[in-house]
Amino acid sequence: MSRVTMHTVFLSLSILFSWLWSSQPGLNLYNLQLTGVLTLVYFASKFFSRSSDQKTFNFTSTLILTTICLLLIFSTGGISSPLFFLLNLLFFALALLFEPIQAVIASSLIVSIFLLQNYSQLDTFKIINLISLILMTPVAVIFSRNYLEILQTKGRIKILEEALEETEVDSLLWISKTKPSIASVLNSTTDLVMYFNSKGRNLLLPTPILDKLKAIQQDMIALYTSTSSLEKTIEAEADKVKL
Repeated sequence: MSRVTMHTVFLSLSILFSWLWSSQPGLNLYNLQLTGVLTLVYFASKFFSRSSDQKTFNFTSTLILTTICLLLIFSTGGISSPLFFLLNLLFFALALLFEPIQAVIASSLIVSIFLLQNYSQLDTFKIINLISLILMTPVAVIFSRNYLEILQTKGRIKILEEALEETEVDSLLWISKTKPSIASVLNSTTDLVMYFNSKGRNLLLPTPILDKLKAIQQDMIALYTSTSSLEKTIEAEADKVKL
């Protein structure tokens, strides 16, 4: 059995349990006690399950809160309960924390229970509550899907930022290793050019060779300047990304 199927089965059982418990006069008297016990179980599970699987813990917590919410609604008038709005929050929580299909199944099951309880006593107020409950379900599903897409986009952006940061570090590391060598070659070339210029014709150095040394000197100056500019650009872009 897949995790989604298992969660759906337990969620349905939780809804049916809450309804059956509240519909029995002998058990309905202990709704407050049962709610208190479930609240204690919720906080105890939250305290002792810090190292457990987060998905399992989230489902257990949501299952307990779902049961508490339904017990309160069923025991305070059902479809006419002043706490009826909690069902809208419940559907959003189910759609966000788990699969949207679970919010749809929960909504269908709860609406069926309300219709079964009130099919001969439906009035305008009850019909409006049912319609609002039915309409809220697709809204919760759409909101959940958009939220998940946003999370996925943020995850991709995070991966891209990490890749850019790694590239930035590699580039700066390469520049830091290469820049001293470029400076050393540039200084040596400059010294040679200055030396040959000072000696003039006494060294009998062919003009093409001297011109070649000067060209190498200019290329090294351009390379050193571009390396410095690249280093500053990378650091500036990194600061923009961090902001």
